[in-house]
Amino acid sequence: MKKKMSMLLITMLTISTILAGCGNKEKTTIDANPAVKSTTPVTVSLGFWGTAQDLGIYQQAVKDISAVHPNIKLEIKQYPSSEQFWNTLPGEIAAGVAPDLIKLTNEGAFEYIHKGLFEPLDELIKPAGVDLSLYNGVDIWKVDGKQYALPISTMPAMFLINDDMWKKAGLGAYPKTWDEVQVAAKKLTTKDVHGIVINIDAFHITNYVKSYGGDWGYGKTINSPENVKAVQKILDMYKDGSAVTPKSIGYGWDGEVFANNKAVMTTGGYWYKGYLKEANPDLHYVALPVPEGTVHNSTMHSDGYVVLKDGKNKVEALQTASFLTSEKVLTEFVKVGNNPSLKSLSSKFFEVNPEFDAVKPAIEYSTDFQYPIETKKFIDELIKQLEGTILGGSNKTAQEILDKVQEQFK
Repeated sequence: MKKKMSMLLITMLTISTILAGCGNKEKTTIDANPAVKSTTPVTVSLGFWGTAQDLGIYQQAVKDISAVHPNIKLEIKQYPSSEQFWNTLPGEIAAGVAPDLIKLTNEGAFEYIHKGLFEPLDELIKPAGVDLSLYNGVDIWKVDGKQYALPISTMPAMFLINDDMWKKAGLGAYPKTWDEVQVAAKKLTTKDVHGIVINIDAFHITNYVKSYGGDWGYGKTINSPENVKAVQKILDMYKDGSAVTPKSIGYGWDGEVFANNKAVMTTGGYWYKGYLKEANPDLHYVALPVPEGTVHNSTMHSDGYVVLKDGKNKVEALQTASFLTSEKVLTEFVKVGNNPSLKSLSSKFFEVNPEFDAVKPAIEYSTDFQYPIETKKFIDELIKQLEGTILGGSNKTAQEILDKVQEQFK
C-alpha cells in the first residue's frame, strides 16, 4: 500500500531499535501476560513503513511495553516504502529473519492472506487476552470467517485542496463533483502549477472508480462501464493539461507534489497531516470527501497488525499488537491524523483533528478496495497500461486500457 507513502519516510533502508524500558502502568486492551509463565523476555519484532512521527511513537512504545509485559522486548524495523517491504519480505521469510508482527493496510492484504502468509488470530486471541469487542473495524480484517488482523485505524480517502492557492484564484465554493474539479483544474493550471496531481497508483485510481459507482469486483468487473467512465475522466484531465503525475515532474508521490505547491488538488488520506507538518508546515489545506462522479463513494482505509505465519512468538506478537492499540499509544496516533479503532477513543478523533471534520460523512458510505486476489499483478498491469497512455503516448482509450487489464483476470 502504499506507493503514496514511499517518499514520506526517512532515507535509511531499515532502522532497527531494540530497547527495553520501564514506565508507569497504563490502561490496555488485555490482561497482563495471561499466557506467559517465563520470566525471560522474548523478542517480538515489528515491521512497518510510515512517517517520522510514526517512528517516534513506536520508539516510545519500545520503552513503555516492559512495564505492562516484562516478558516482551520489542524491536522496531522500519522500511522506506510498502514496495520495499513486499519486495524484501519473501527473502526475509526464507532466511528466517522476517518480522513477527507487521503493520499494514487493507489495500494490499487480500493477496497475502490468500497466499497464507499471515496467521489467523482466532486461536491466539484467548491466550493473548485480547477482547475484540473493544475495537471498530474488526470485520474489515475478516476473510472466510477468520480474523487476520487487530485493527489500528479506519478512515476514508480524502480530496485535498491547497486553500491559499484556491482562494488566491478566487474560485469560491469547493468542488463537489469531478466535472467541477476539472473546470477548476483548468483555471488553476499555470506554467509552473497544475490544477491537480493524479498519481498513477491503484489507490488513487480506485477512488475515481468508486465515485462513478464502479469497483474492481475482486477481478470480475475491471472493465465495467462505470470503471471506464472513471478512467476516461482521468485521461481527459491529462489530455487538457490540467493534471500531472508525480513522475513526470521529478517527484516520488502525490504528497510531495502537493507540499511543493506544484499542484493545487489531489486525492489522498489522513497521512497528509503528518507529512505536511514536516514537509511544509505553512501550507494551509482543506480535506473534503472524494468528489462525486455519479455517486458518493470512496475507499475505506484500515491499518492493522498481522502476525506472520512463520513468526516465532505468535501469542506474544498479538499481545504486542494489543499493547500498541492501547489508549496511550493510539492517542499519540490520533494526534497525527489516525482515526483509532479503539471504541473508547472514537469520539476524540474529530476533536483532535477538526481539519478532517468535512470527511466525516464518508465514513458511512466508503468501502473496501476489492482488488483481485493477485493484487500485485493487478496493480502492476493497471499502472503499466495507464502509464503507457499517459506518459508513453500509446493513445489507448479507457475501454482499451481496462480491457487489457481484464484479460489478465478472466
